[in-house]
Amino acid sequence: MADNDNKMNMQSKEMTDSINKLMDYVVKIRSNGELDLFTQLFQTDFRILTYLVTHPGAHPSIMADDLKVTRPNIAANLRLLESRKMVDRVVDPNNKRQVYVDITEVGTKYVQQCENQLSYLFTGWFNILGEEEVKHLFKILELSSNPAVMTDDLKSFKFGQH
Repeated sequence: MADNDNKMNMQSKEMTDSINKLMDYVVKIRSNGELDLFTQLFQTDFRILTYLVTHPGAHPSIMADDLKVTRPNIAANLRLLESRKMVDRVVDPNNKRQVYVDITEVGTKYVQQCENQLSYLFTGWFNILGEEEVKHLFKILELSSNPAVMTDDLKSFKFGQH
């Protein structure tokens, strides 16, 4: 029994050490600004722009549902993007209550610029890692993004609730 307790304590300490090490790396990368582009990609305004690239003339409420964002949040972000000349709202001439959203040339150029920066960043990382480590990274990302292998508590994880 004591051997099992020692083994579990050792595994727990190793897990804690690993988590702390991972958090230290994330903080270090974040401090160097290397995750700034990633942080930006998950912001609602950028998600709207990338959505509009493949869904021109989108209706805001459908966009909200597809992006899993509240309608007031979509409306606020559309106002922001419109003020930056990245999107245009188009009123349906047959039904003035219907509004559709299109990405502008400014918005399209911004998305392309971010994609080019990501490509440059990934190419640099892949060159540093090498072929085998890149394959391993993809395996980790594949497992991390696969709901079939996640436990229910991980699927529903939200910060501040744990």
